[in-house]
Amino acid sequence: MLVSACMAPLLFCLSLLLPAQRCAAQYDLDYISYADFYQTLAPYGQWIDDPQYGYVWSPGEDINFRPYYTNGHWVMTEYGNTWASDYPWGWACFHYGRWTYDEYYGWLWLPGGQWGPAWVSWRYGEGYYGWAPLGPQNGQPVTSYKCPSDWWVFIPARYLYSGSYYRFWYGPRDNKKLVKASSLITNTSEKGNYTYITGPGAAQVKQATGTPVQMYRIRNSKNHNTRISGDEVRMFRPDEIPKAPKVGEAISTPPNVITAPRPVQPPRPVTANSGAVPPFREAVITRNNASQATPGTNVNRTAEPQPAGRPDNNPYEWDVTRSVKQEYTPPPRQPKPQQPAPQKPAARPPAKRPQQPRPGQAPRKVIIEQQSAGK
Repeated sequence: MLVSACMAPLLFCLSLLLPAQRCAAQYDLDYISYADFYQTLAPYGQWIDDPQYGYVWSPGEDINFRPYYTNGHWVMTEYGNTWASDYPWGWACFHYGRWTYDEYYGWLWLPGGQWGPAWVSWRYGEGYYGWAPLGPQNGQPVTSYKCPSDWWVFIPARYLYSGSYYRFWYGPRDNKKLVKASSLITNTSEKGNYTYITGPGAAQVKQATGTPVQMYRIRNSKNHNTRISGDEVRMFRPDEIPKAPKVGEAISTPPNVITAPRPVQPPRPVTANSGAVPPFREAVITRNNASQATPGTNVNRTAEPQPAGRPDNNPYEWDVTRSVKQEYTPPPRQPKPQQPAPQKPAARPPAKRPQQPRPGQAPRKVIIEQQSAGK
């Protein structure tokens, strides 16, 4: 009894510390479940309870949003082509689960428990790489994946890792032609008990572009924001998130979840509603910046290259980045002052020389006098 009495305060103190330790153990699968999806994604969209798919999530983004296209880019890692998202919820929606498009709801995310570098299908042909999000079809192999043609994004091979894809994608108008002219890329890799879709390999990209591919290493992070530093990509990535909570815990539900006004339909083309904002998304988005479109991301417009800006505001410095001849007005030429031509001195008349008598000839005057004397 004495030992128990002494241990009671200690056990009480340990019981106070247990919740704090539990929250810090983010990679302990006993404490990771779909509840992490429900809580962390709730501020950025709307959870919907669908009779077929269960809890699905509608992102609070504008009409220009497209999964694996806006606010992110591809990087090559040891797991293959990995999507690095700039969204604070990108750690979940681009590395777990699937996407689908409904003309009433817009793009919807269906949660999944296995981590992957990206859940997309890849194609290559005519010098273009293309990718499309994997839909909710269960049991459909990647080697025969089919989806609406306007789900695909095709980028010239040399721009695969450049980001700002709206500058190089001309919208779904050319997708049908590029889908027919391309072939599926079915590369996968296995690590442990998991199979990952890798997309084109580094050697294939180098052959298509003539440029070596930079390799990154993935490092686990406790922060939900994906960050790239040096040659590392840091992201929150448990290998697997179980759907069921820990034994003994109550089944969690998303906060502010609503019952689906209408069942989610099978995958539909994005252009089914002529590019208008889906009715459901227009009704539930309350964020202040929901109506602000990301410049240049309207997939219904032809892509235009960004204009090259001047290096500074110096009006006297020509912009060497422009290929056109710039206007330049030279200053008026001032006439040179005319100087009077130098005057030449007047020519002097040649001096007359007295005639000298020839040798052996008497002066003429003497001869005249002699003639006069003879008379």
